[in-house]
Amino acid sequence: MAEINPATLASLRRHGWIIFAVLTAGYFFVYFHRVSVSVVGTEMVAEVGGSVGILSSVYFWTYTAMHIPCGIMCDRMGARLSATIFLVIASLGSLITCVSTSFEGIVIGKILIAAGMAVVYVPLMKLVSVWFPKSDFAVLTAVVIAVGNVGAVAAAGPLEMLSEAVGWRDVFLVLGTVTLALAVLCATLVRDHPRGWGLPSVEEVEHHVHGTPMVESSAARIPVLKGLRIVFSGGRRFWTCALAYFLVYGTIMTFQGTWAVTYFNSVYGFALSASWMVTALGIGKIVSTVAIGAMTSRGMIVSKRRAMIAGTSSFAAVWAAIFLLAGDVPNYWFWLCVNFAFGFFGGFMTLAFTQVKEWYPIAVSGTAVSGTNMFLFLGASVFTTISGAVIGTQYTLGNFSELWGMMTVAALAAVALLALSVEKHPEDPPIGVSMVAPDKEGV
Repeated sequence: MAEINPATLASLRRHGWIIFAVLTAGYFFVYFHRVSVSVVGTEMVAEVGGSVGILSSVYFWTYTAMHIPCGIMCDRMGARLSATIFLVIASLGSLITCVSTSFEGIVIGKILIAAGMAVVYVPLMKLVSVWFPKSDFAVLTAVVIAVGNVGAVAAAGPLEMLSEAVGWRDVFLVLGTVTLALAVLCATLVRDHPRGWGLPSVEEVEHHVHGTPMVESSAARIPVLKGLRIVFSGGRRFWTCALAYFLVYGTIMTFQGTWAVTYFNSVYGFALSASWMVTALGIGKIVSTVAIGAMTSRGMIVSKRRAMIAGTSSFAAVWAAIFLLAGDVPNYWFWLCVNFAFGFFGGFMTLAFTQVKEWYPIAVSGTAVSGTNMFLFLGASVFTTISGAVIGTQYTLGNFSELWGMMTVAALAAVALLALSVEKHPEDPPIGVSMVAPDKEGV
């Protein structure tokens, strides 16, 4: 064990923050790409043909398909190598999108972007688990989601302005270049474990400083299939949160990531740009995720389960307002506030990651987070595909009202699932901790 002194502790914290900053910067672009279709998709298909709905759904289906492989790679190959390789792939996808002159080429670029961006969040959460104390996880998760939502905000009104100034192709050229630079930083600065820099593990530090028992090791390893069995055998401890997030996120991406701008432009035709509605939505999510993380870390949120139920109930109420008032209230500022509330209350589901993760050993944390995250994007994939079938190319109030009604029912079902979820208490042992063996090889 490395010597633990003030200089060592400072070095551990410094390296942890550098790693966190590099991958969190990558996560900014995960959200940027996720929302960008709603703003520049119409311009892209106007030039090369195709469908906005297909561009949106192909991103989510690819992102979803990558989640189990992502967890496997993260737990077996290491977070650093996984993130570096796939940031390069995302960069290549952006450059292909930039130069493509056919819809098929843009779809290929979108697939590569989605595949690359899918392997950012799970390595990031794995590294947070390894480099920071457990008490920091909730607030750091909130920071990550908040930064992601800054990316979503940037992909709304600001992206529209940038695209009008330089064209959507140059936007993707810049994205490809920046993503490649992040891949280089990841390869250079990131390490899978503190001992990669000759530093003690977080659990060793916690034991030394606070006397915390070292129940499990952040360097432990577990076979992939066994890890998946542990995660999916969680019963109500896993499945209720995963399925609730499936429903909530599916409705969020149907609105924020695909149809919101088209809806407000087609049904209301406001003089001010509808893309700023999506900006307000993203700001709402930033405010709630930062507030939730801060309150959780300070012990102000005693029960994550109850907080999610309250927030998601309010989210369902916002969906009901969007459905019941569709086509009515032709006031831009009213709908701007509704979009802010949509994002604010939709952000409460980020607590699901912490609630689920707390049930599992660190060795399968990558797989546990990946499993939960997979259901978010499976929901987005399914719901955006359904929405494309409902809306088609007829952007009518009747079609949108039908879709918004379906989304309201889905949000209410998510509340029911959260009511059935189970929250971990300090006396509850982690799921499958006896099946995790310490790593003998080192990092």
